[in-house]
Amino acid sequence: MKHNQGLILSATVLATLAMGATTLTANAATTYKRSKVTKVSSKAYYSQRQTGKTYQFKGTAKKLTFKANHALKNYTKTTWQTSKKTTVTKHGKQYLYYYVKNSRNGATGWVYSKYLKAGKNFQATTPTTTTATTYTPAKMGKVYTLSGDNTYVKFSNGQALKTDENYTQTQQRYVYKAGKKYLYYFVTSADKKVNGWTWHGYLKEDSSSDSSTVTNANNTTITDTNHTDSSTASSTGDVTPAWATYDGKRSQLVINSNDFGSFLAGGHTYGPGVYYNGKAYTDIHNVYDTSNPYQYGQQLSGLNDGKLTAMKHGSVNIYVPIDGDVLFIEDGAYTGVLVPSFNPESGSELSGADYFQYMPDTNNYVIWRFNLKTKQWDKSITVNDPFGY
Repeated sequence: MKHNQGLILSATVLATLAMGATTLTANAATTYKRSKVTKVSSKAYYSQRQTGKTYQFKGTAKKLTFKANHALKNYTKTTWQTSKKTTVTKHGKQYLYYYVKNSRNGATGWVYSKYLKAGKNFQATTPTTTTATTYTPAKMGKVYTLSGDNTYVKFSNGQALKTDENYTQTQQRYVYKAGKKYLYYFVTSADKKVNGWTWHGYLKEDSSSDSSTVTNANNTTITDTNHTDSSTASSTGDVTPAWATYDGKRSQLVINSNDFGSFLAGGHTYGPGVYYNGKAYTDIHNVYDTSNPYQYGQQLSGLNDGKLTAMKHGSVNIYVPIDGDVLFIEDGAYTGVLVPSFNPESGSELSGADYFQYMPDTNNYVIWRFNLKTKQWDKSITVNDPFGY
């Protein structure tokens, strides 16, 4: 099924960020068919999904089974490289799969093509020496240590730029994040206590102007988890998407899960909140999970009953916007809390869209199906798990 990723404002934000239902669920009892495996030119892709997996293919082309081997949520700051492709057929529908290898640790597997976006992610160019130039901070930012090689760079040891300090640049390089290229400077503070890489946009040569500051309501619990520039927040750049706030007056918007994922990956907070696994969370954002002292990972968290709580996976991993907006998941699937009134794009020429209306009081879902003939939503059944009935 093909969908315009720019739907009404599709950026769900949370709705499918952690959607536990992949297009093809790895069920050992289920078999599929695949086409001939063919080689493809190596191409860089990335994924910022909080759900979805890579798989090993078992069996034959006519009786194919899946075995999950890697969760995409563990590779949101890496690049995948393609080498092969095949088409998997399930119930008469075809799904393109790529065989990929990860730049960080060499992990391999087959992944559904729609879970990937073209472009490099957390890769870099070789540093080059520049003429020493002195800067002062133009806005709040940090200086990081970049470890690893150009195929995979890791940000660590972030130290805040000081507004009253001068920094001398001696090198520069480009870092790729979510398919975009950003210029980074290697700087050393005037007191020699800090050195490392920082985004060039955080600095200015004119030290007379005031530095801007950013206040985060959750700064007592949030660590800078993404190390990304504010300009990478979403497809809308530095402008806060209309769906990221709600004043009780604007009309209903459709949010695209990919846009929402990019928004959160940029270190931003989704204020309206979502229902997830039967609970309501507001002020959704990423925080560090420091339970493993050797590797800190990201954990999507939000306020539940006034307390910052990690949003852990459960039996039904579907996000539903609290404020009445609609989340476009993928393949013609939407979630929301209101009776559907928007006009979707059908999943394909033959299949309409499905809308899962979450009922907070009963913690279940009413399924609506878009009728291609009448161009209306038809109410179907009520289920506990919209992807398990």
